[in-house]
Amino acid sequence: MLDLIIITVNHNHGVLARKAVESLYALPDCARFQFIAVDNASTDGFSDWLSGHYPKTILIRNKQPKGFSHNNNQAIRIAQESAFILLLNPDVECQPGLLDTLIEFMSTHPNVGIAGPKLLSLNGKHQPSARRFSTLLPLLVRGMHLDGLLKDTQFMREYLREDINSENAIDVDWVTGALMIVRRSAIAEVGLMDEDYFLYAEDQDWCCRMWRAGWSVFYVPQAWAIHKHLREGMRKPWSKATRYQIISAFHMFRKFGWRLSRTR
Repeated sequence: MLDLIIITVNHNHGVLARKAVESLYALPDCARFQFIAVDNASTDGFSDWLSGHYPKTILIRNKQPKGFSHNNNQAIRIAQESAFILLLNPDVECQPGLLDTLIEFMSTHPNVGIAGPKLLSLNGKHQPSARRFSTLLPLLVRGMHLDGLLKDTQFMREYLREDINSENAIDVDWVTGALMIVRRSAIAEVGLMDEDYFLYAEDQDWCCRMWRAGWSVFYVPQAWAIHKHLREGMRKPWSKATRYQIISAFHMFRKFGWRLSRTR
């Protein structure tokens, strides 16, 4: 049986997506994996490049753009049997030991439903990829693009879990869907990603549902990767991405009774 199913969704990320795939196949890791790529109605030539360079890849081509949750779910549904699923954003570059370390951690911690590694920016700076559950205040700050101005305030430091820059694995409320490993048996119990989200918040939603079903979520800094962190909503404050952030946040809060927590 395969150790891992790895899923990448490309939506006109072109060169970045190619680098992500190349970094994956260049890993010296021993993990046996099946790679599934979802081309989300892209026009960047990624599908043709992938078919030519990595013909064993399972490729799903969408004629019309679908949401992040829908794209990952359709890949999970057709994937071969494996103990774990890994979601890999096209703006991530894998680093040696990433797969083996995450698989070993999940194998030795059977109560963990989702885990995420340490993410670094291109300049080597740590990215806060494990966080506390959202409340309205940090969401408003991020939605109004005041992150830079208020990043050193106590409530933002607490939300971004600035206290966990250690090298030890630790349980956290949620980890970013840019790169996360998910236990298949936990998915069977909790369900797939919520497709009512088109973009944003689906990762936090999934982690919250894991906690409430009795599974835990962990940050595993022994595994790491480089994350280009596109953050289109930040670069274009009034973009479609920003609108999705607002819509998804509203749906998430309403779904969980305006209070996300590890227990109901």
